[in-house]
Amino acid sequence: MDKISMTYFVDFVLKAGTPRLTSVKEIKANRDESFADFYRPLREAILDHLRSGLPPTSLDDFLRSLEDERRKRIYPVIVRGYQKFLAQSPATWFEPPVGSLKMGTLDLNLNPELGLTIGGKPHLIKLYLRGEPLSAKRVSITLNLMSQGNLARRVPGCALAVLDVRKARLHTLDTANPRLGLLLRGEAASFSTIYAAI
Repeated sequence: MDKISMTYFVDFVLKAGTPRLTSVKEIKANRDESFADFYRPLREAILDHLRSGLPPTSLDDFLRSLEDERRKRIYPVIVRGYQKFLAQSPATWFEPPVGSLKMGTLDLNLNPELGLTIGGKPHLIKLYLRGEPLSAKRVSITLNLMSQGNLARRVPGCALAVLDVRKARLHTLDTANPRLGLLLRGEAASFSTIYAAI
């Protein structure tokens, strides 16, 4: 089986009924992520500004360079949220580790986009950029998967987190729920079964 994006797997887990079949079918069809991932240019701009040591206001130049009308309408709200987050929580960048999580025959890509030291504590952060509200379930599932992948061992003393960028709100993992881990292994088996059959 191909390696699957953690985000796509979380989307699958949060769906019910026949939309799950459609979700797996689209993933298996290997649709080109550069077309499917509306937020990729913004994520790359955020990473470029961090890696270059530029101030968050440098993203204003990125916004001015946009030509796509939909991105010109949506990205500024996200950038303002990101800038607000950094103003509230000054941070130092470090390159976050990436890893994978094997769940039966399913192999998930674990890729927190940001490594930020905030208040002296390193954080591995997954960005949430979408317009629909960030649900507590999505946060819980994402953080549980990140904790199972042992990313924290590669950055001692780090916190695992999801940043709701639009709202400038950081959600951190207090304690991983072992029961949720068991449920996610069952969901992985379901995903693998559908993937093999389609």
